[in-house]
Amino acid sequence: MNCKFMKFISLILCMSLIVVVLAGCVDEGAKEGFVIGVATGTTYADYAESFSKVSLVSTYDDDNATLMELANGRVDAIITDRLVGLNAINNARYNNMRLAGEYLYEETVAVAIRKEDGSLRQAINKALEEMINDGTYEEISTKYFGRNVLDGIEYRKTFPDEEPANDDSLQRVLEAGEIVFAMSGGYPPFNYFADGEDLTGFDVEIGKEVASRLGVKYVPFTTEWSGILEGLRSGRYDGIFGSMAITEERLQTVNFTDPYYYSGAQLFVLEDSEISGPEDLN
Repeated sequence: MNCKFMKFISLILCMSLIVVVLAGCVDEGAKEGFVIGVATGTTYADYAESFSKVSLVSTYDDDNATLMELANGRVDAIITDRLVGLNAINNARYNNMRLAGEYLYEETVAVAIRKEDGSLRQAINKALEEMINDGTYEEISTKYFGRNVLDGIEYRKTFPDEEPANDDSLQRVLEAGEIVFAMSGGYPPFNYFADGEDLTGFDVEIGKEVASRLGVKYVPFTTEWSGILEGLRSGRYDGIFGSMAITEERLQTVNFTDPYYYSGAQLFVLEDSEISGPEDLN
């Protein structure tokens, strides 16, 4: 009886030791994994998940939230647009951050338009081209970034040599006397609420100028980024003028105007981070 009892106790102790060891391994693995923050609905989440040493990709409503999470040390790094991150670094609240490496990948940013709205898309293209050629674009760009962000860029039209569209989308906007452009409202310096009240930013000023050249009123519409494409397809607004990058996946459901800026996905970390670049995440 005593022998059997001792064997039973020994078995229990061995099992307990195995559980403790395995738990230690799991905890150690968790410690080694990095937590990356990204905004919901962006192209950044899939890229973040491709890193072998990333244990968790946390998603947030907008880039204001991701920046705050990094500043407070609740994530190890964030992926956002390079220009957005640099703007945040120049802000006193986020001067404890730095870039980690070069671009993860480049992005081409344009206005998203419903596929059937070809004449409206081409009219916006014409307005953008005029702005670039007459210096208006450079003036707005310099206000926000200290330079013309198109300088040195090989500018490429989205649909070169296309035939003129003959749908009624431009006429619809002209008759309405206004054009409604959607954006998140939480993406400084591109579109954001200054002092919590006035919507402003690079996207907003470029959009206002486009509306002016079309001869209609500019009407901004702020909405959550995760559902912004569906809102466009359902007709809640005329376009998405809110720093949306052109991707093959998005081109399956909407079309895009010619680009109005180029940027790229960038990794940002705290100043004292052990992460020097994306190579440290693999």
